[in-house]
Amino acid sequence: MLRYYICIWSLLIVKIITKENVDFNIHGSTADGWHFVRELFQENFIEQRDLGASVAIYHQGKLVVDLWGGWFNDIKSEPFDNNTLQLVFSTSKGLVAVAVALCVQRGLLDYSALVTTYWPEYGQNGKENTTVADILSHRSGLPLDVSPFEHYLNWTVMINKLEQQNPLWPPGTAHGYHTMTYGWLAGELVRRVDPKNRTLGEFIRDEIAIPLNIEFYIGLPPEEEHRVSPLYFQTNETQSSLDIYIVFNNQSAHQAQIPAANGITNARSVAKLYASLMSDVDDYKYKRLLNEQILKVAIKSNTP
Repeated sequence: MLRYYICIWSLLIVKIITKENVDFNIHGSTADGWHFVRELFQENFIEQRDLGASVAIYHQGKLVVDLWGGWFNDIKSEPFDNNTLQLVFSTSKGLVAVAVALCVQRGLLDYSALVTTYWPEYGQNGKENTTVADILSHRSGLPLDVSPFEHYLNWTVMINKLEQQNPLWPPGTAHGYHTMTYGWLAGELVRRVDPKNRTLGEFIRDEIAIPLNIEFYIGLPPEEEHRVSPLYFQTNETQSSLDIYIVFNNQSAHQAQIPAANGITNARSVAKLYASLMSDVDDYKYKRLLNEQILKVAIKSNTP
């Protein structure tokens, strides 16, 4: 029994020392009433859930939480700071959906229109009746792709493969998460209707990132590579998860356009992006991206 109490007391001492004397390189700011987020953020490092991370919150158009901390790499030789970028996987899909919504707002796309209106080559092998909304709501019937990863690095190759695929179900009749294919399907629509004939990554840079003064890359510029914190995995990860980390932990994956999965950004930029869908932000310095009417249509469920 004595040994039990000694053990518990030792754990408490370690916890107290850790909380009071270690800041885990946490820096940034919290507005009045938001300091509790800093405490919760620190818990992630105390519990070893994160090696390095950032967190940001906008409230009523103002940045009320902007924190970063931990380490850039696993040897802890460099801090995770306010200049660090990170891969955000499927958070990228939201950015692509915003790009599509901007095209709808500008009259370039219509959610209810057939995909073939803008992308004629898509209308083959049972996909002729697919709508733009079907693609945006994961109902197009093309959720799977077994291509080797090197194909993911080539936009044209992936688009040609998707054009030729047979859907797993009649488009619009069922739902299935389009893990990787979502980005190319939605992104190709943006590329097809863009009057300036830009890539999806260029469209996002020019029409979203620069106007909002954020960093959210689909296709990382090579000169920014040194800022990307590498991915590290826990020992309990499955082999498939480990494989994903390995292939996405290289420059070719960062610099390609894999819009469902390879967005590179930081928490501040993601928070600002979503805040800008609802209002002007930062004391009206940056204008709202989507008007109220388009936002309501964009978030309306297309799944019965």
